[in-house]
Amino acid sequence: MSKVDPKLAKDIAKYGAVDFSACYNCGNCTAVCSLTEENASFPRMMIRYSMLGMKEEILSSKELWMCYHCGDCSATCPRQADPGELMAGLRRYAIANYEPSGITKLIFKSNPFSILLTLVLATILGFFLLTMKPDFTVSRWIFSWMPYAVIHLMGLIVFSFTGLTALLGIFSMSRRLNRKHSTDSNKTKKSVFQSIGEVLTEIGTMGRYQKCSTDEGEYWSTKPNLVRPWFVHWSIMWGFIGLLFATILDFLFKDPATTIWLPSRILGTVSGLFLIYGTSLAMYYRMTKPTKTYEATKLADWMFLFFLWIAGLTGFWMEVAVSFNLSETLSQVIFMIHTIISMELVILFAFSKFAHAAYRPIALYFLARNRE
Repeated sequence: MSKVDPKLAKDIAKYGAVDFSACYNCGNCTAVCSLTEENASFPRMMIRYSMLGMKEEILSSKELWMCYHCGDCSATCPRQADPGELMAGLRRYAIANYEPSGITKLIFKSNPFSILLTLVLATILGFFLLTMKPDFTVSRWIFSWMPYAVIHLMGLIVFSFTGLTALLGIFSMSRRLNRKHSTDSNKTKKSVFQSIGEVLTEIGTMGRYQKCSTDEGEYWSTKPNLVRPWFVHWSIMWGFIGLLFATILDFLFKDPATTIWLPSRILGTVSGLFLIYGTSLAMYYRMTKPTKTYEATKLADWMFLFFLWIAGLTGFWMEVAVSFNLSETLSQVIFMIHTIISMELVILFAFSKFAHAAYRPIALYFLARNRE
């Protein structure tokens, strides 16, 4: 049992969850949620933890990551306590507390700091990228007043720091969930390989997410799968993963592919289409607010989606530039923007909403291990 912290509720509110104190523990949110099960009951339990100030119970909870924020619980809450937004806020809170440097806390709590960090990091990455492309005209100009070695070392330090931070965050979460798993269960109910198989199946199909908002009368129940939130999320995830692999293939085997028919370019094109489709719909929903889920979107969420969208769009420009031999100077600028944005997304992985891409699978693994 964790220690009770009376100040925790105020701290959680800074991450976007401001209405949960209105909850009177009726249990409606858990009853309407299509994802709750015997060994993963939420969000009622998370509300109680938050109101009682049970920090360690929150940070060691796999249930926190089972929620996809469909909004059903918030839409039907008789007290407008917005349990769905609490779950989203708690995930931001958890990401900030798993990450040891404190940077994530500032990103989520301070919009000016988030913007400043993004600009500074983009500048550093831009300089670092130019050390890898010394034949660029801009590269030669920069090296004339700042030594190559200094810029390169600066970039390596940033990459090393963020990589180590990401690993420490993952270790912190895994240690907490493993300790809780050992306490809750005297014996493991599923093998490691069975559990990993369930996690990979969920990642590949979004099967749990597909259960959200499917009841008759729900807003999304009458909409085709291609525009439902689960498919939007799936498109963004696999679009980014595909582009990442395409970029790695280009980096390992050639200086960007010169024909669109090479495997890496085909993979990049298809992945880019999924990424732009998913991010465009996600931003559209946040602007039009079709359901309660999209009523409150944080700057960090907007920046994350916008960066993904720009990465996909500039990637397509590179395809066009290669195919039609467009202006070399303009292509260099677009290439710089594309690469800086992509590198920034990877570097900010541990410090942003993006971290859920690692934390959710870990939580799903422990959920699978506890199932019969």
